[in-house]
Amino acid sequence: MSWRGARPVLLVLAVVATLGAFGWSLLSSGGSDDEAKGPATTPTPTAPVLSVDPSREAPAPAPTTEPTTAPTAGECEDDNTRFNADGTQGDSLLPDCGQTPVSKEQQATDGLSLACGGDYPVILYKSTTSGAKTSVCGKDAVGDRFRVVIRPDGGDTLDLSGSYDWRNDVYVAEGDGTRYELHAVDGSLHVTQGGQTRVQDSKDWISLDNEIDDL
Repeated sequence: MSWRGARPVLLVLAVVATLGAFGWSLLSSGGSDDEAKGPATTPTPTAPVLSVDPSREAPAPAPTTEPTTAPTAGECEDDNTRFNADGTQGDSLLPDCGQTPVSKEQQATDGLSLACGGDYPVILYKSTTSGAKTSVCGKDAVGDRFRVVIRPDGGDTLDLSGSYDWRNDVYVAEGDGTRYELHAVDGSLHVTQGGQTRVQDSKDWISLDNEIDDL
């Protein structure tokens, strides 16, 4: 074949080669774009937001109550429940633990007890000695009219009319030929019988006017 005859064929091959190269570049670039694209991401669901209903009120807190410690006549006496110990409720001393004031009916039939009561509701003075318990029961806290109640160890309770010796600070009572003197200064009970006097020292005593009972 002569050069002139081969020239058209070469031109056709060159055009085909050029078109093939251009198509290949298009295919290559398209594949790389698809690979570069990452997988589609799905949105993360968000937690629901709780809203407060303004029409509903929060429950009120339960009320708290403070225990009351006010002494009553039925409580046992101790350092925290003594009437008049701090100047308040000074109308009477508390009765001993387990003692109940008597009613007017009980006073009429059986007499007063160590807890007083009846027409003599005020405990003016109390003493526990080596041989007896004694209470001075008053009409009121003034102490102008009172009775002396004595319960000897192992004996019956005595409800006796009393008088006060202000010179010696002594409550005096007599019954069945025996004289009882309750010395307010130290709580001792002096018992005189048959001309002989026995002194019973106090283990514990207290008076309504709050005298010191440290022996």
